[in-house]
Amino acid sequence: MQTGFSRVNYMSGITSSSCTPCALTVPSKSFTYRFFLSCCLFVLLLFSLTFQHSNVGVFILGLMNVLFCADVFVRCAWRDLLSGRFTFALLSAVAVCSGFLYSALNVFSTRPLYGPAPDLFVYVSFLLTLSLWAERRLTREKEQTRVYIKKLDDFLPKSGRLCVGRQFKKVFAKELKPGELIFVKPGERLPCDGIVKKGKTSIDEQLVTGNMLPTSKRVDSPVYAGTLNKSAEIYVEVTLPLAQSALMNVIDAVKTGELRRGNFASALDGFAAVLFPFAFLFSAGAYAYALYTSGAYAAGLEAWLHYAGVLLFCLALSCPPALVFAGVFPAFFAKSGARAKKIKIQNIYALDELVRADTVFFDKTGTLTYGELRVCGVFPAQESLRKKLLETVATAEQMVDGPFADAVNGFAKKHKVKTKSLLCFDVLPGLGVQASTRTDKILAGRIQWIKEQGVEVPEEVSKVEAAVICVVKNGEFLGYLTLADELRRGARELVDFLKSKGKDIILVSGDNESSVSSFSKQAGIEKMNFNVLPKTKAEIVTNLRGLGKRVVMVGDGFNDIIALLRADAGIVFASGRNVYNNWVDVIIKRKDLYPLKDLFTINTRLRRAASFNAVAAFLLSGALAAWLFWRMPDSSGWHWTTGGSLAVVLLLLLNSVRLLKIK
Repeated sequence: MQTGFSRVNYMSGITSSSCTPCALTVPSKSFTYRFFLSCCLFVLLLFSLTFQHSNVGVFILGLMNVLFCADVFVRCAWRDLLSGRFTFALLSAVAVCSGFLYSALNVFSTRPLYGPAPDLFVYVSFLLTLSLWAERRLTREKEQTRVYIKKLDDFLPKSGRLCVGRQFKKVFAKELKPGELIFVKPGERLPCDGIVKKGKTSIDEQLVTGNMLPTSKRVDSPVYAGTLNKSAEIYVEVTLPLAQSALMNVIDAVKTGELRRGNFASALDGFAAVLFPFAFLFSAGAYAYALYTSGAYAAGLEAWLHYAGVLLFCLALSCPPALVFAGVFPAFFAKSGARAKKIKIQNIYALDELVRADTVFFDKTGTLTYGELRVCGVFPAQESLRKKLLETVATAEQMVDGPFADAVNGFAKKHKVKTKSLLCFDVLPGLGVQASTRTDKILAGRIQWIKEQGVEVPEEVSKVEAAVICVVKNGEFLGYLTLADELRRGARELVDFLKSKGKDIILVSGDNESSVSSFSKQAGIEKMNFNVLPKTKAEIVTNLRGLGKRVVMVGDGFNDIIALLRADAGIVFASGRNVYNNWVDVIIKRKDLYPLKDLFTINTRLRRAASFNAVAAFLLSGALAAWLFWRMPDSSGWHWTTGGSLAVVLLLLLNSVRLLKIK
């Protein structure tokens, strides 16, 4: 599948902007109906020839196949030819029409055309059926890129509470206007962008900023549409309506990107652009050679028409059925081999974009890092309190669900920390948790909240840059734990590898400067951008592409989708936050970063296999035609051309199977 702007064919190098092949503008239903009809007629042809029915009956079946199934190729071929494009539709139409004309003249002519086989009806029907299947597959792929647009409304908030005097009036979110005051309860999504006018809360902004921790909001703090109010009631003044919100920018980018994804060139059209001139010259050369060696060039029009069988026969075999699978087989087995390594390739052309990219953008949270908080330090108030600190915080967090609790519980399980039974606990979103056992009262949470409970916290704790959980038991400060995300395994090696390939690497994130700078240094990335909203990420990508740079975006969440769509290729790491995986080119379902290096290997082997298949299909088809002519005057039945074509298909299959193993 295609995403972003126009792609480059991995075989031909032909871009797909305004020069879209005519066949890709035809509805897939047109090819679907003709494909199934052609299959039926092909079976009837085989039945007729097997039981040696009359030549006229076979001709009628062949005529029906050409008239009712090949018409779409003829129309598309004519339009492509007028536009100066050599496409697969043109190559296929020429081959089908030449083969049918050769066969029809042999049926009704008193003097059969010069050629090794009496007819090519089965071969033509076989080629036409495969060609229809190939174009049907491509057009369906193009149309399916727009299917997921309908699901976008699920992310848009539907309504909001408008403050009218001392009362609240529920209105549609899209009706809210700048300057109006709205009331938002805990657990509700904000219906617009705005500024907090009253109240204090924590808001989950992961959908927009990618930050996995709830953000504390006070009076005059900005808030965004689609984000989730976690802890308390707030009043918000509308600054931007839903239609102009940061979330809507993401939605609009997805829709625009979906429409652009349909503009792509297929490998078949790339192969045809290269092979068509050679096929035409080869056929014309064979015809001229036959005329010259037989002396028919001076014998008159009848002799010229007789030896026209050479031209028609060679043109018919110039589009070998194996060509349909030249790119399909390698792509299929490359995707299968990638899946074994937990890599899902949705757009095979994106691999070429990755290899040729000038700049690679990395999101931080969930992409360069695991996107999960982990306990990275235990700091008791006194060393003798270490065990007590761990048991206390594990007891308080054992029933809680959230990133802080998950980190503590995972650490406690790993180090076999014992916990006590709780009588009750209360979670204060964005602040902490207070819990009670039979003998103890426990507080575990943010520094500021602990201070507000009247507990004295050492000054050095406030200077810690990492996320902190302070622990208090019965009013006694026991110490604190630091939590932080970690670089994915292989991050440093991947950065060094990309640099060796001449890539410019930039780390971009919605997190604060200290966090981004820390991970940037660990990974060996010199360039970074922090506190970046989705719109800004996309603008950075767009500006670089405007300068002629090829850009690849590597992200993990919905907040990256604009940049992913605007880049030449988009790669995501699967997680619970992946919302629209259908819109990206590659999905990686592993915890380490080594699969990005594997993509380079896959692309190299894929290009070699596809190129070999295309050349082999053409050369072996020419060799088949030459061998059939060499056997003359012995007549070759219809099974020689069809069987020979199937043998070439099998060879291409065996060559492509090697892509299942990616080292």
